Amino acid sequence: MRIVASNNHDESPDAGLNCELEHIFGEMGRPELERLTIDAIREYRASVALAETARLQRLAAEADTASCPERRAELQRAHEHAETEHRARQLVLNSLINRLGYVPKVPAG
Repeated sequence: MRIVASNNHDESPDAGLNCELEHIFGEMGRPELERLTIDAIREYRASVALAETARLQRLAAEADTASCPERRAELQRAHEHAETEHRARQLVLNSLINRLGYVPKVPAG
C-alpha cells in the first residue's frame, strides 16, 4: 500500500494524509478494517516501546562521560527516527480508529 500526502500550505500538515487514508480505508469492509486496525494497534505499541528504549539509551549515553560524541550522535539519530516512526504510526492508527468508529479489542498474542 502506498500512501502519498499533499503539502498544501492552506491545510493542516496532516490534512492531505487524512484525505488519502480516508480514500484507502473507505474502500475496505468492516472485518478487513478491524483486522487492519488491530494490526496497527500492535505496531503502534511496539513503536512506543522502541521509542522509549531509544530515548533511554540516548539519555544513558549523555550521562556517561566516557561515551564518545559519535556514539551519542548515533543514539540521538536513532531516537529521532524512532520518534518519527512512532508519530507516523499514531497518525495512521488514529485514522483507522476514526474510520472504524471504535477501538477494537486486541486479542493476546
